[in-house]
Amino acid sequence: MMTPQEIIKEIQKLPPIQQKEVVDSVSEVTKKTSTTEEEFLQILFAEGVIGNLPDLAKYTDKEDDFEPIEILGKPTSEIVIEERR
Repeated sequence: MMTPQEIIKEIQKLPPIQQKEVVDSVSEVTKKTSTTEEEFLQILFAEGVIGNLPDLAKYTDKEDDFEPIEILGKPTSEIVIEERR
């Protein structure tokens, strides 16, 4: 699956007329507030904006299993601030 930055770079390679078509297509799709990610991808695929539909089952949210690791010492942000002084 492409990242948003990769998609933007690919869109920037297109001629201006096709860039406008992409913008119009995305605007049309985003007007629907109840569009799911899967529906959004299907619309982009149907419009020819993307070449294939990714398997969304591979990208399930695993936040439920996340447990932060306790690290000793100062937070990195404090160290950076101290070093800038």
